[in-house]
Amino acid sequence: MKKLRSHIGGTPSPARTIKRSQYGKQTTFFSSRKNGSQIVCEVRLEADACFLWEQDKNVVSYREQPERLTLEVEGKSRTYVPDFEVCYADGSKKFVEIKPENVFLKPKYLALYRAARDFLRDRGDDFELLTDNEIRKQPRLNNLIKTYSQARGVDPLELAYLRDQLRVLEAPMSIGDLLALPSAPSPASISAAIFELELRCDWTKPISTNSQVFWG
Repeated sequence: MKKLRSHIGGTPSPARTIKRSQYGKQTTFFSSRKNGSQIVCEVRLEADACFLWEQDKNVVSYREQPERLTLEVEGKSRTYVPDFEVCYADGSKKFVEIKPENVFLKPKYLALYRAARDFLRDRGDDFELLTDNEIRKQPRLNNLIKTYSQARGVDPLELAYLRDQLRVLEAPMSIGDLLALPSAPSPASISAAIFELELRCDWTKPISTNSQVFWG
């Protein structure tokens, strides 16, 4: 069975290697612009969580399968590898476990995660249980996927051109009206600006060419 590797270079290798085609798993590669690397996700839900960290301005980096912990769980020694380590601009770190809500409710998992939380907090790190209910809020997730994907490959010059145009335009405008300008900015630059929150819009509704965007 072929093993998947990620993080070529100076970033530490995952503590637990994810294998391809495990039963019940849907291994996914997430192309992270923030990390400049491919993130190997054991299930699709983990890849969906990556969109949240890509947009979060406080997150500077994140990595999968970061560290093997030795814990005491109900009187027994257990090893456990959190799904992700997330590093923040203030220097803090959070270890994150990602699972569907119904999995977290099982007593055997709750005991493990309580032990992990206590262990990590004792050494000054945080621990979070992140569920599908939080990750897959709609239409936020679809908006993140759409704008992140459409911004792929955007050139810095395209973004600079968009910013120059916005300086002489009056907000708000619809995305369609921006694209209809005589010398319109590129769709990729608009998507990138929306994802990075340079252009503000209503994330409680699906983003389309009719969406109003604000700036300044």
